[in-house]
Amino acid sequence: MKKLFALFIMMILTIVLSACTNNVGEPKSLSKEGVAPYKFSESDTYLLDSLGIKMDTNIISFKAPKTARGLNINAYILNDDGTWKDAGGLGISLGQDADADERLEGTFAMLLKDNYAIDFNINTNGRSSFKTGALDVDFETMASAKGFLTDFQKIELNKEIPVALMVYDGGNSMRTYELEDFFSPSKFEGMDLVQAVTLTFTDETD
Repeated sequence: MKKLFALFIMMILTIVLSACTNNVGEPKSLSKEGVAPYKFSESDTYLLDSLGIKMDTNIISFKAPKTARGLNINAYILNDDGTWKDAGGLGISLGQDADADERLEGTFAMLLKDNYAIDFNINTNGRSSFKTGALDVDFETMASAKGFLTDFQKIELNKEIPVALMVYDGGNSMRTYELEDFFSPSKFEGMDLVQAVTLTFTDETD
């Protein structure tokens, strides 16, 4: 049953992303190069609220510079020593035969799961998806903080852009974190579990 529900959720996200890419209803594509939170329509919001996943769903629109030839999506878990551990990811590329005018443009969606796994869906020149593995933690989450990209951001090639940050702890208090804290992982000292997701637009093809 859980697998069927998860499949249904990903189908819903795919429908939402398709509406964005195909400009169905309110136009949602970015007018300038960068990344920005996906602008939900009223029907999108109603659908996600009805499924109870709006707070665990992050959808981003992106329009890369024409000089960008690839996009890397990376998920991380913070190690005990304060360094980031690769938790999985996906790279997509325009390919060697792509036209010079072709660009990476579309949407990126992620869904947080109860077992700390993350489902991803990328829609640009076709669809790609992947998921991170479930985590078996030895604490009960009493406090958590989830931060997603909230403002438009320019793209700097070959530099990671933090788009999601999830912090969990067994204590009763939680401080406020910013996405930019990804670059200062020592700020998460004492937290039981920290996850992060970044996007990197590259000027190289696979």
